[in-house]
Amino acid sequence: MIPSIPSSLTAQAAADLAAEAAPAYLLNHSYRTYLFGRCIAAQPEVDEEAAFVAAMIHDLGLTDAYGGESEFARAGADLACRFLDARGWDLDRIHLVEQAILRHTNLVAEEVPVYRLVQAGAAVDVAGLGHEELAPDDLARILQAYPRLDFASSMRSRFLREAHQHPEGAFAYLERVVTVSDWFGTNPIDGPAAQRPRQ
Repeated sequence: MIPSIPSSLTAQAAADLAAEAAPAYLLNHSYRTYLFGRCIAAQPEVDEEAAFVAAMIHDLGLTDAYGGESEFARAGADLACRFLDARGWDLDRIHLVEQAILRHTNLVAEEVPVYRLVQAGAAVDVAGLGHEELAPDDLARILQAYPRLDFASSMRSRFLREAHQHPEGAFAYLERVVTVSDWFGTNPIDGPAAQRPRQ
């Protein structure tokens, strides 16, 4: 059984914010990031609401609505801070979301549960890293609920554009170190077997 989506007013507002700004392929990526991460980083102490907000906003710095001069993760983190401050969140929880967004591209596994959830979920969805930690039926049901659409090609294009625009940013670093652009077309979760529940 796949995890449930947090139902708080703030969680719904974050989902609405993402739906207004993100194309479908990126919106579904945000949901999958949360759900994959929740399956992998299943610590009971994780702040699910904070993790969901971070997952929904983490890539909005790549959109026309919220992209700009700042590197995409910084733009998304700043957006999240404004969004949560307006809803009266305390500074510690705002910082948790901010850092989850800023750290989600790190190559070394994060230890803070919220950071790890967003990082692990994004890694599965972008490159398939850690997909073997997901139960096959959970993986298939998440993909059915939030289809991949044209994520691989569209996100690869957006990734390379961001790397070019911000040569000192996270995407440019990942491209230099591990050539992430090669991974978009080889993600094992795009195979037909991964998308069929066994039961």
